[in-house]
Parts: sequence; C-alpha cells; structure tokens
Amino acid sequence: MKRKPSSAGKLVVLENSDPIAAEKIQIENRIRQRAFEISQARGHAGREIEDWLSAESEIISVPPLELLEKDGTYTVQMALAGIRPDDVQVMASSDQLLVKAEFRHEHPEDAGTVHQCDFKSAAVFRTVQFPRAISLGALNIEFQDGMLRITAQHQGERKATRGAKAARPGKERKERPKR
Repeated sequence: MKRKPSSAGKLVVLENSDPIAAEKIQIENRIRQRAFEISQARGHAGREIEDWLSAESEIISVPPLELLEKDGTYTVQMALAGIRPDDVQVMASSDQLLVKAEFRHEHPEDAGTVHQCDFKSAAVFRTVQFPRAISLGALNIEFQDGMLRITAQHQGERKATRGAKAARPGKERKERPKR
C-alpha cells in the first residue's frame, strides 16, 4: 500500500535571491571559523584545504540531489532520510532554491554500548540553481519516504495548443518579403 506524500515543512517565497546568498555566507562563516579552530588545535599551518573540508563535514550535510527538466517543468529530488517533513525549510526565488534542516542524532544513556555509528548531527544545506527562471506560484513540494520532491514550471511557460504546427528540425521557414 502506497502512502500519500506529506507536505514538507516551511516554504518561504522570495522576491530575489539575496536571502539565499545571506544564508550561504552565514554557513560559510561557520565553516571558516571551525576550520580556523582545527588549524589552531593542530598548531601549524599548511593544511588549509584539509581543515576546510573537515570543518565542512562537521557542520553541514549535503544530501544527494537530482534536477530533471521535462515539458517545461523542473523536478528536484533530494534524499533527506531521517528528517521530519516539519523540520524542512525551503526558500525559493525565481532562479534558485535553498533546502535546509537541522538533523540531530543522539544516543540515550540507556541505549547500551554503541560499537559503531555513522550518524552525525549536522545542518542539511543544499542549494539548487535553475537554468531558467521558475514560476513561484506553481511550486509544489512533497515529502515521502525520506525523499523531498519539488516541482516547478518555467516562468511564463505555456502548454502547447492543439493544431499548432512546429517547424521540422533542419528546415527553416523563409520570411516572405513585405509588399
């Protein structure tokens, strides 16, 4: 039996991408600060890239993503296993999306001995840049079985009408001279 998809958390529709850019700067500053702390703890310079990557992996989790385009509609799919739909925040402007959520993983004191655990608490943080502007009024967000699915139509996209003739590939129409 297939479950009905639930609506994902909060959607914030933006007039421009400035708030998304501000979110990116804020997360980069957190990563930069943590990379500096890692470098200071080691006591010598020379591993800046390694420090940055270590800090980044501690602070954010970048989920796998797929962006498809078909018939004037973009479909974004993102794996967010372990995240509750209410905890997901989507910020959308006409040219990009930001998906973020906080993931917390803890072991209760009475859980027993943990021999292995690959889970980590981190901010889920992923941006998507659209090749063409989208219509924010036609944005649809669903969350099912740990997958976030967002669909959006191209801005100003019109469905083809019946009877409209399309030019065949390789054949160009010649314009008739005006009389």
